[in-house]
Amino acid sequence: MKKLLIVLLIVVFAWMVKLSYDLFKLRAAHVELRSSLSSIQQHNATLNDHVVALQRKLVQQQAQPSANNSVPQPSVLPASNDAELVRQQLNLIEFALQQQQYSLALEKLSQLQLNVENYALAPALIESLKSGLSKDQVMLQQFVQGRLIQQQRIRELLDQVDEDIAQELKAPHQSAVVESTSFWQRLIQIEPVKQPSQVLMQRGIILKEAQLRLLLAQQVLQQGQQLAFQQALSSVIEVLQPLPDRKSQQWIKQLEQMKTTPLAPIPPLNTRILMS
Repeated sequence: MKKLLIVLLIVVFAWMVKLSYDLFKLRAAHVELRSSLSSIQQHNATLNDHVVALQRKLVQQQAQPSANNSVPQPSVLPASNDAELVRQQLNLIEFALQQQQYSLALEKLSQLQLNVENYALAPALIESLKSGLSKDQVMLQQFVQGRLIQQQRIRELLDQVDEDIAQELKAPHQSAVVESTSFWQRLIQIEPVKQPSQVLMQRGIILKEAQLRLLLAQQVLQQGQQLAFQQALSSVIEVLQPLPDRKSQQWIKQLEQMKTTPLAPIPPLNTRILMS
C-alpha cells in the first residue's frame, strides 16, 4: 500500500509540474497575443493614414484647374470613386470595432464626419451621410462605453477567481477540509479512510487545470469572441464540478453568472445602409 501511495504521489507531482509548464507557456502566449494585437492596431492605423492621404490627393486634384486652360474644369473623377472611398472608410471603422480598436473606430468616424462634404457626391446624399454619421457617433460612443465597462467587470471577476485558485494552491486542502467536514464525515462512513486523501491530492491537479482554462477564457475575451468565451467558461466549470468544497462551488456560481451575461453586440452603422 505504501508503494502504491508513493507511486501515486510521484504521478501527481509529475502532472502538477506538467500543468505548471503548460500554464507558463500559455501565459507567454497570452502576452504575445496582446503584443500581436497592438501590432495589428498600428498596421491598421497606417492603412487608414494611406487611405486618408489618397482621399486628400483626389480632392486636391478635383480642385486644381487644368494646366492648359485658365477656366477651372469640372471634376474628372466620377462620384462613384468618392462613394467607394466612403465605403472603404466605413469598412475600416467596422473592422476596427470587430478588432476591439474602439478609439481608432471613433477617430476614423470623426474624420469621415469632417471630410464628408469634400466628396463629389449628391448634396442630398451628403446631408443624409452627415445626419447618419452623427447618429453613428452617439451610438458607438454609448456602445464602446458599455462594452468596456462590461469587459472590465468580467476581467476583474476572472482575475479574482484566478487569484483565489492561486492562493488555494499555496495552502492546499486546508479550506477544503475545514469547510467540507460534514462531506468528509459522510464519505468516511461509506468509503475507506484513505480515499479522502486521494481526492484531496487530485484537487491540486484540478485547480491547476482550471487555471489553464481560465487563461484561455481571458484570451478569447480579449479577442471579443463571445461564443468561444462561453465555451471556455463551460470548460472551467466542467473541470471544477467534481470538487465538493464550498470555495469550488462558489467559483462555479461566479463563472455561471459570467457565462449567462452576453457581451453587448456591435451595432450596425446607419451610414452603411445609405452606401449599400
